[in-house]
Amino acid sequence: MKPEQSRELTERLEKAALLLLKLEIFRKPDDLARRFGLPLPVVRYWWRNTDQKTEAIEHRDLTPRQAKTIRRATQVLEGWEKVKRYRPQCGARLANGRRCKHSVVIRSPEGWDQGCLADRCRMHG
Repeated sequence: MKPEQSRELTERLEKAALLLLKLEIFRKPDDLARRFGLPLPVVRYWWRNTDQKTEAIEHRDLTPRQAKTIRRATQVLEGWEKVKRYRPQCGARLANGRRCKHSVVIRSPEGWDQGCLADRCRMHG
């Protein structure tokens, strides 16, 4: 995965997570992180860097547009589980001329500002 793609994916995840937290679909960042398998420190960091103001909405009074945005945000975050499971190959050139078939690494929470997925596997850094 290219660095730009990884950053774009991370931005989409952040935007979706913050939307669900602002609309109080999930009350705490920890609940959201556990539900979608995101690292806790990352979601807490995203939430800390916002104004942390929420809008309480009744689920029965949702407009079709709000329901659609909530559904889209949920789908983006559910896509993270698929990305975790089916990570792209490293692709580094090996000594025998072949390409490395190991999956790329999920970065530690401190490195998510560069994107959630690294460029290479653990062996090729």
